[in-house]
Amino acid sequence: MIDILIIGAGVAGMAAAEHLAAAGYRPRLIDKADGPGGRCATRRVAADREAAWFDYGAQYFTARDDGFRALIDSDLDAGRLIRWSPEIASAEQAAGTWLLTPSPDDRERLIGPRGLNLWVRQRLQAAGLRFDTGRRVQRISRDGHDGNRWQVESEHGAVEHADMVVLTPPAAQAAALLGDHARRIDALTNADTALSACHSVVVRAPALAECQAIFFKSGRLSWAADNTHKAGGRGEMHLWTLHSDANFSQAHVETPTAELADALIAEFAAATAQRSDRMEIVGTHRWRYARPGAGAPDADDLCWIDTRAGLAIAGDWLAGGRVEGAWLSGRAVVRRLIAAHALD
Repeated sequence: MIDILIIGAGVAGMAAAEHLAAAGYRPRLIDKADGPGGRCATRRVAADREAAWFDYGAQYFTARDDGFRALIDSDLDAGRLIRWSPEIASAEQAAGTWLLTPSPDDRERLIGPRGLNLWVRQRLQAAGLRFDTGRRVQRISRDGHDGNRWQVESEHGAVEHADMVVLTPPAAQAAALLGDHARRIDALTNADTALSACHSVVVRAPALAECQAIFFKSGRLSWAADNTHKAGGRGEMHLWTLHSDANFSQAHVETPTAELADALIAEFAAATAQRSDRMEIVGTHRWRYARPGAGAPDADDLCWIDTRAGLAIAGDWLAGGRVEGAWLSGRAVVRRLIAAHALD
C-alpha cells in the first residue's frame, strides 16, 4: 500500500487523514507542536487536566458546507463540540471615547467543551490515526536512492521516507521545507504574504455583565473573548483572550508579543471602562501566520496537488481561511488524489 505522510496535525491534516483512512489507507501524521490542533490552540493554567483553560488561536468556528455540517452534527451528539452563545458587543473609538454597544447575531458558534485542540485530538484518536508530535521537520527532498519517493528530514538527524507527502503548514513554512522545489509550485509564489500575523494576549480580568465577546472596529485590537464563559465558569475574574488588529500585527510582526501586551491590555481596559492594573497577563503568543494575507490564493483553489510527484499542499490559506476552510482543503486533497488514481 502507498505510504502517505501528512506534515501538520491541524484541521487540514486531520481532514486529509480521516478521508484517507475512510478510503482504506493508513496515513501517518507528524507535527512540530506538543500536540495536535494547529491554530486550534488551547492551554491550561496548570498541568492538571481540570485546570482552567483558554483558546488562544481560533476562538470558535462555523459550519456551512453539507459535508462539514454532518461531521459537526456527529461531534455535537458525541459531546466533542458544544455551541457557544455569548452576548456580543462592538467596540469603536470616536473623538477619544470608546463606545461599547450590543451587537447581537444568531450565528452558531462552535467550540470544544475543554478547548478546541482537544476536538482535533479526539477525532484523530476516534479514527485510530497515528500522529507523532514534537517532530520539527527541517527539509523535504527527493530520495537520493529512489527518485520516486520523498525524504523527510527532522531535527536531531531523524530521516523517514514516503511515497506521498501532504503538506499542511502555512505557505511560507511549506516553501521553506521544500527549498528549491517550491519555485515550481504556483500556489507558493506569494508564500511570504499568503498569511498575515496576529498577536494573542490572554489576561485574567473582571467578567463583564453586558458581554462575553467583543468585535473591535478600530484601534489595536480586533477581538476579545471570555474563555471562562466558554467553559461555563463563574466568578469575578475570568480569562480573556485578546487578538490584535491585522494592521497593528503586521506593523509589529517582529516585536515579541510580551512587549506589546501592556498596550493591548490598556486598550481592552479603556474599551470596557475597567482598570488595567486589575488585569494580570496569563500568556502571550505571536501567530506569525494567522489570517489570509494579500498574497493568499483564490479561495476556490482549496488545495494544490502534483499527482505524478506525489506531493500535495492543503491548509486554510488555500480555502479562504477559517477552520471550515482548513477542513475543506484537507478533504479536497484526498478527493483529487483518488479521482486522479494517484493512490492506486
